[in-house]
Amino acid sequence: DGDDSSYASYDSLEDEYDTLLLSTYCDPLLSNAPLSTPRTLPGITLYFAPRPFNLRSGRTRRVIDIPLIAHWYRERINRADGMKEYPVKVRVSYQKLLKHWVLNQIHSRRQSKKTKKYLFQSLQSTKFFQKTELDWVEVGLQVCRQGHNMLNLLINRKQLDYLHLDYNFNLKPTKTLTTKERKKSRFGNAFHLTREILRLTKLIVDAHVQYRLGNLDAYQLADGLQYSFNHVGQLTGMYRYKYRLMRQIRQCKDLKHLIYYRFNTGPVGKGPGVGF
Repeated sequence: DGDDSSYASYDSLEDEYDTLLLSTYCDPLLSNAPLSTPRTLPGITLYFAPRPFNLRSGRTRRVIDIPLIAHWYRERINRADGMKEYPVKVRVSYQKLLKHWVLNQIHSRRQSKKTKKYLFQSLQSTKFFQKTELDWVEVGLQVCRQGHNMLNLLINRKQLDYLHLDYNFNLKPTKTLTTKERKKSRFGNAFHLTREILRLTKLIVDAHVQYRLGNLDAYQLADGLQYSFNHVGQLTGMYRYKYRLMRQIRQCKDLKHLIYYRFNTGPVGKGPGVGF
């Protein structure tokens, strides 16, 4: 009987609400707020963006630290891009990059908690170091200049007046050397490796200097940097003095294959200046 009475009271309430009329001054909640704004679509896109672009708190990362193409070589390449077949060299590049990634995942360990030590703070607390802020292109120019001075000091220390180090870090004799002079002017691998590293640094810094001067636009700068880092073996001779560098040079070449065969498709051709 109790259940029947509750049903009856519910029906009477429903009838009462059917005949309920609201005042003309009564507005729905948020009626004054617009349904959408110019930021609505980017906000929804950000909400559904892949990790870590959808994070604004917690463990966030800088944009430059996020690999944009790492997921490409972790997928099946024959199924991607409409079952397009790639050349053998590109498929080998995919395999090598995937192999490196798997090995890194297997051998990586979780970092144990340690008290973090900040190098700059500990150096700043001594009386030997000072702190300043500089534009990083200016810093690059300073590194090139100081590096050139350092190598020149080493050359002068051995009293090799007949060797000239130009500003592109090419070491050349100023005259035809005798056998004795040639033997005396030999340097070790450390000297030549430092010279080649400074040469690559100068190439990168010069590209940015030209961009800052307005002689290049952003696309030319990006293409020049892309070419420089993908052709370290041709632009410098680093591998002659530390052959293990060939691993990184080959890996850059694999990444070049990866990028070029995604972008240089259809009417887009090959060669320098193409791909961006």
